[in-house]
Amino acid sequence: MANFTDDIPEARRETLMASAEPALANSPANITPWIFLTMAVLGLGSAGFWWLRPSTSLTDAPDIEAPPATTTSSAVAAETPDVTANTPAATPDSNEPGSPNSLLGHRPYDIADATSLTPLSTNAMVRLKPEAAQKVETMITDAKAVGVRLGVISGFRSLEDQQYLFFDLKAERGQTTQTRAEVSAPPGYSEHHTGYAVDFVDLSQPATELNVSFEETPAFRWLKENAAYYGFEMSFTKDNNQNVAYEPWHWRYVGNQESLEMFYQD
Repeated sequence: MANFTDDIPEARRETLMASAEPALANSPANITPWIFLTMAVLGLGSAGFWWLRPSTSLTDAPDIEAPPATTTSSAVAAETPDVTANTPAATPDSNEPGSPNSLLGHRPYDIADATSLTPLSTNAMVRLKPEAAQKVETMITDAKAVGVRLGVISGFRSLEDQQYLFFDLKAERGQTTQTRAEVSAPPGYSEHHTGYAVDFVDLSQPATELNVSFEETPAFRWLKENAAYYGFEMSFTKDNNQNVAYEPWHWRYVGNQESLEMFYQD
């Protein structure tokens, strides 16, 4: 934009400029051009300032902070580990005292169907589930081959059998219920009901039958070393959590799915 004084001859500029200030102060007519000139200069300067000013984003401005990121409840949930996801629910051992399924430390068992049982060829009075019976007979034969006289005196028991062993003998001997439960299960709660439990003896030492002293016999030592190979395990070990007396002669078969579920499933 051309300067306002460019329209005045150079020789007269100094004189005009020297007299311009008092003239403007005293003459309204002379004030108007200066007002327009001042406004034009200010407008041009402002436009130039904004044109030359570098662009600045909100995030570049020092006094302006970007709004904080919002964390939704779903994001928090996704980042929060579920401490219970891999924690199994606590279930009481069905064989422990106080378990809803136990009675005096013994758990209930269904009575095996008599038609599903088979007698041992070495003792027809003892009946077991066929698979367990076959394993017992093999054990007797294999033990005999190394000079051990392994025998069996008890297998399946009916409710009537267990009624006598628990209540009748308890009364005859004047035992308390708890004391009797340490050596015999109440009717309906004996492993012998399943057809998978047996009482072993050492035929060479009959005095040790159903006695803790059985653990000192060759038959017991053979069972400890070999019974697992035939699918058998001792039911009531020393210091068992059922508070049942130690019975080194009492073993159960856990060599198939049915027997395993009977003795281990809650």
